[in-house]
Amino acid sequence: MSLPPDRRSIDRLSPHAVKQCLRTGWLGQRTIKCFDTVESTSTEANSLAKEGAPEGTLVVADCQTKGRGRLGRSWLSPPGTGLYFSVILRPDCPRDWFPRFTLAAGVSAALAIEQIGMRPQLKWPNDILIAGRKVGGILTEVVFGKRRMGFVILGIGINVNTKLDEFPVSFRNLATSLRLNLGKPVSRVHLLQGLLQQIEQWYEVFCTGAVETILETWCEFDTTLGRLVEVFLPDRRLVGIAEALEPDGTLLVRDKRGCLHRVVAGDVVHCRPEYLDSS
Repeated sequence: MSLPPDRRSIDRLSPHAVKQCLRTGWLGQRTIKCFDTVESTSTEANSLAKEGAPEGTLVVADCQTKGRGRLGRSWLSPPGTGLYFSVILRPDCPRDWFPRFTLAAGVSAALAIEQIGMRPQLKWPNDILIAGRKVGGILTEVVFGKRRMGFVILGIGINVNTKLDEFPVSFRNLATSLRLNLGKPVSRVHLLQGLLQQIEQWYEVFCTGAVETILETWCEFDTTLGRLVEVFLPDRRLVGIAEALEPDGTLLVRDKRGCLHRVVAGDVVHCRPEYLDSS
């Protein structure tokens, strides 16, 4: 799966390269849109979905100029070094199943990275870490029907071959790449193929309602549960111990007064234990 140094040109993302040896049943097998540069693969996929693009459509870009993360954040997406893609899914599932879909996507990403020789960590709800530093992120967006999900856009961004000096100075203690941890370049094409295989498998698990299987596998990679966390909510700040995940994907946090809080969505920061006394 690795590449010789400084030979990124042979790792060009194209429909032919992605489909060659792709071992999925339907994901990425029909429609693949590859761009040198796009504002955001999720924005592009959303437009295609509204136009009726079929389930399994893949949008991948070498570079994003307005890559998007959760809570309106931007995602650094320089050319030639990362993997930025979105897929269109059309699950025939109840609306209230959606929050657990992000967990299934996280499991997919963690297993695909593990297959190339690293042990990733999952930080609730959507961050992918290696050795405590962020290597990737997941963005899930849904358009609901009256009672069911209409379509879901799953976007994933991973720092694949980014070198340390290619990160902004302010990010160098927070971010990492697969290359930095593996010690050699990684094929973006092969990584994408592995991700698509895992996404297809875990999407099908999700659609059966097998939430316990998803939660159990997430917990194998989890780095949030049992830790002191600070959660930034729209109207307040919550500090406490992340105790458990509920079947719907909600994070349970117990504050220092012993009160248990259900966190459906929010920005979670891992804290040092002494932070609880000062909060």
